[in-house]
Amino acid sequence: MISDDYRFFRIDSLGKGILVKCLFAVLLLVKCSVYLFPIGDPDFSEFIIWTDKLLANTNPMAQIDFESMPFTFENALYVCHVLAANFILIMGAVLYAGLYIRQYRIDHQPNKAGASGYLIPPMYLKEISVPKFIGRFLILSLCVAVIFIPALYFVLLLFVGFIIICPCVAMYPACYLSGDTGLFKSFSEMIKVMKGYFIINMRTMSVLMLIYFLGDYISSGLMRVLPAVAYVLGPLVSVFVALVAGRYVGIIYCRMREVPGGLRIRNHASVK
Repeated sequence: MISDDYRFFRIDSLGKGILVKCLFAVLLLVKCSVYLFPIGDPDFSEFIIWTDKLLANTNPMAQIDFESMPFTFENALYVCHVLAANFILIMGAVLYAGLYIRQYRIDHQPNKAGASGYLIPPMYLKEISVPKFIGRFLILSLCVAVIFIPALYFVLLLFVGFIIICPCVAMYPACYLSGDTGLFKSFSEMIKVMKGYFIINMRTMSVLMLIYFLGDYISSGLMRVLPAVAYVLGPLVSVFVALVAGRYVGIIYCRMREVPGGLRIRNHASVK
């Protein structure tokens, strides 16, 4: 299976690799800008002190004075900067997944066997045109921008639920950017293609999240000792994991199209 050979870690193996290197550099610069070139004020020490005092007040009848809250306009700008950087990172992963699917279909145009060993159905051999791909990517970016903050809030509150639905949600941009389905039909299609692959996708996504949080934990520990290293290590891990996730989505989507329902179901059907 795909999760066994870890081909999705080879993020530079896409076409000639030039576009991926440029994408990696841009995403790394965007993530590093949060630490090296912050927009606004990243100092929230006074706000943290104010929050601690508020939580320490056990009087349930006490009124909260929001006018005295030390959260400045510059702090809000910095929060927007962080959200924008994370949004661009997510869209970078989505772009990588779409590019991988398109390149995979170009490489297999003669209808030779795919990576799974099975012939690719002709309806999933036609690659999406560049103008249509760009248009769909822009539309998808607008949709993600609208639901980005609510989804982030959901992740913080129900992280376990996010792990469960993440494999399905990750397939939505693949269904749409591949050109197989439209904007709304992709919602039902992302569930349909997951048949037989949900467990392996959830496992792989969980491993990628673990790598991300481990790298974030190490970079946070280095922040006090070697801040210069932490400013680069944290964004480097984030960008790498994001592109790995994008590559995995592209690889597994092509596999799911070649072998609907998984190898076990396809082999069982062939025996009959």
